[in-house]
Amino acid sequence: MQENHDGPNDPETCRKATWLMPFIYLLLFSLICLQPSWPKPFSWPDSAGCAILVGTLVVTSWLSAGLIARTLAWQMRQHPERRGAILRSYVRWRRRHFIALIAGYLIALYLLGWGKVLADGWVVYVPAWLHSRDNLPGFHVVLILPFFLSLVASWERFYGVEKPAYELGHTDDVFISKANFLLMQIRHQFFLVVAPMALMVLLQVLYIAFAGADEDSDVPALMMLAIIGMALILMPWLLRIFLGLKPLPPGPLRDRLESAAHRLRFRFSNILVWNTRNLMANALVTGFVPSIRYVILTDRLIDELTPEEIESVFGHEVGHVKHHHLLFYLAFFLTSFLLLSVFWELLKGFVRQDEIISWLRGFEFLGESRDEIKQTLNTFSSFGKLAILGGYTLLCFGFVSRRCERQADLFGSTAVSTDVFINALEKVAAINGIPRDRAGNWLLSWQHPTIAQRVDFLLAMRDNPLRVTQFHRSIALLKWSFFLALGFLSFWFGAHRVWELLKEF
Repeated sequence: MQENHDGPNDPETCRKATWLMPFIYLLLFSLICLQPSWPKPFSWPDSAGCAILVGTLVVTSWLSAGLIARTLAWQMRQHPERRGAILRSYVRWRRRHFIALIAGYLIALYLLGWGKVLADGWVVYVPAWLHSRDNLPGFHVVLILPFFLSLVASWERFYGVEKPAYELGHTDDVFISKANFLLMQIRHQFFLVVAPMALMVLLQVLYIAFAGADEDSDVPALMMLAIIGMALILMPWLLRIFLGLKPLPPGPLRDRLESAAHRLRFRFSNILVWNTRNLMANALVTGFVPSIRYVILTDRLIDELTPEEIESVFGHEVGHVKHHHLLFYLAFFLTSFLLLSVFWELLKGFVRQDEIISWLRGFEFLGESRDEIKQTLNTFSSFGKLAILGGYTLLCFGFVSRRCERQADLFGSTAVSTDVFINALEKVAAINGIPRDRAGNWLLSWQHPTIAQRVDFLLAMRDNPLRVTQFHRSIALLKWSFFLALGFLSFWFGAHRVWELLKEF
């Protein structure tokens, strides 16, 4: 028998987690990066004790995952007819394990003093030329490393459930090796957070390199903004390497998509296949520059959609580029960060007023003196920043993203036909276990309208072409408002002040 490279099991919850988990890791890393200072540990443990307890977190994750895996694997071997029920129990136990792991990590950060212990140790043991007191290159990556190691350790144990679960459902096949399983998990779950982590370290190193520059000079800010721009341009290469993306082999499908690209006047570098082990059906486009712009199709999308349907999905991704949605998203986030940075400075000034501090003294856990209250607020300010960022992103970017998705849907419907694209939407939703209406499930639908809404929108636009023109005009107005706002704010503040605001936030 040949070793199979397909996915282990595909309950609906597992497919949802494939997309949800990377966002959770990104939020956790953002929380760490937004933290201005770390609270001191309690009288116990000391620095060495804290490090030991953090190491214990990794070991505990491994042991508890092993207990769950052994118990469920034994149940599955004893009662193979209950495979489905045991798999659902497995998903629930994995969710509980993950929640407990996050809780344990946050306790280590804020109560046991892991952040403070590592920051102090970084200053002492890392060569001085690699850091200053306020800037520690690589610090945030090392800070979150125990959490990631705990995850990988748990995946190593959970393999003991994944393998028998798959082989019971595929009696003529063998599951992938443990090494390939771990590599698949790392690639699929960490792909969103790897690039920000690498960029953070690069910017921290550059911050040290320009530490001696004139404080009023715009050169450091312009250099760093230029490097961020280059990083965004080169991001598709990193994504291709990290996810192990391979070119779509020559054949009728590739010829069809290349012909469609020529007809739509779409320039790109390559069509790549994302081997998800048949976990999901999806497509995406990445890259601002045509020479390193990739259209990415997952293996399951290719396997389960017809060539016509794949071409219509391809047309949807082309629509994002033709309507300049990537540039629009960049302008949206830069403008938003500037506005949120100004709002944060105003909020800090308001909270530090004598009247507010006096009122806060009524809450004993914040401290007694003015300085203690300020220190407590500063310590936990990252939660406030994350709440503001999260709320703003869900509301404002969610609105923008849903409008852009509908515009790309219109483009995709013209690539082949509206009916074919609607069939593709319905099929992708069914494959990925997405309810057609997703009523109330905002966590999965805040970026996209529901499938029912998208289908109704396309049918309404087909029946009334005049509305299509009006819709495109409304999106153009929205885009230009952000482009002009970004230009105005950049000119008003100047490059140096823009950089300082972004850095302070």
